[in-house]
Amino acid sequence: MRVRKAILGYGIDRQAIAKTALLGQAQPLWSPVPPGGLDHIDFGEQFPYDPNKAKALLKEAGFDANNPLRYTLMTHGAEAALPTIATIIKTQLAKIGVEVTVEVIDRPIFLRRQNRDRDWDQNLNLSGAVLDSYTVSRLIDTRAGANTPNHQDLHVDALIDRLKEAATDEAYLKAGHDLQQYVVAETMIYQSLTTLPFIQAARASVKGYEQLNGFKIRFETMWLDR
Repeated sequence: MRVRKAILGYGIDRQAIAKTALLGQAQPLWSPVPPGGLDHIDFGEQFPYDPNKAKALLKEAGFDANNPLRYTLMTHGAEAALPTIATIIKTQLAKIGVEVTVEVIDRPIFLRRQNRDRDWDQNLNLSGAVLDSYTVSRLIDTRAGANTPNHQDLHVDALIDRLKEAATDEAYLKAGHDLQQYVVAETMIYQSLTTLPFIQAARASVKGYEQLNGFKIRFETMWLDR
């Protein structure tokens, strides 16, 4: 856990990524639920960019200049910003003594290795827009969906079940907050870097919209009722 907090919590400057790779059109983000989501939590104060703290955590975990942490970051080029973000991460983590090898591959191969082969150390991908914690739960449920983090933490499944079984709005929001706290702050199973550099909005005049789990907008079936 020290390593995850060092790298994902304190070792990455999300503001620099948003400003450089996304041309200032995004905001730093830790939770998969963005600002405006029904149960969004801002973890910025809890995990500010702090290279010195990141180095200290790595040292506690047994990594230093004589024994540097090394791993491969896998991404793809279907979204133009991803290789740039990966390079920035590599540069930022080098400052805390972490040696990252960036691997940019074709998206079909990326998806096969991410979802079927589970052949990666860390992966960087573009996620779709989400409304709340339940929207993203299919990506982290070990029993169904993609389980993109490739984890086996059954407590995550239990938290997702609380969302499904919530009988009131208050219980639903509380379950969503607890899920975010666990997967983002406590275990760092699933992390975000920035918000998306585009806006999606629902309007009554837009017909034929299909969510497709946030990963694709099918314009062929959409039309304006005006």
